[in-house]
Amino acid sequence: MPRGPRWSPSEIKLLQEMREKGMSSDDIFKSGKLPRRTHGAIRMQIQRLGSIVGQRNSIVEQIREAEIVGIETFVRHYVDAFKKICSLTEYDKTDLERFRLIFMAAWKYREVFAAYERVRQIEEGMEEIRKRLEILEAQAKIQSESG
Repeated sequence: MPRGPRWSPSEIKLLQEMREKGMSSDDIFKSGKLPRRTHGAIRMQIQRLGSIVGQRNSIVEQIREAEIVGIETFVRHYVDAFKKICSLTEYDKTDLERFRLIFMAAWKYREVFAAYERVRQIEEGMEEIRKRLEILEAQAKIQSESG
């Protein structure tokens, strides 16, 4: 497969700026601002830049303490992500993999959240039992001291 000329830093910067503005590869090609580039070359460079950005942002930097949200909040986030997916006019294999992961995570979240709720209820019950036990122990101590 023949390759075109190397991408200059100014072309890459322009391409990134156009992508940040939400332009698709088709929009960028039609703009004529990269006259030496074919539509396929623009699409491939976007994919390459996406994988480079992904390499720079390691997963360790992205991990932070998560907030556990209720099912209603989670569903709102899920619907929002789904709407964003549906609004895309074009996508590649990476996008499809992201979509698959979002849907799998949503499917699993309901199970994890249900288990979390059960554990939380058990912990609340245990705390109530501890409080009652303390009261009973205090009452027993008072009775033994007075009797």
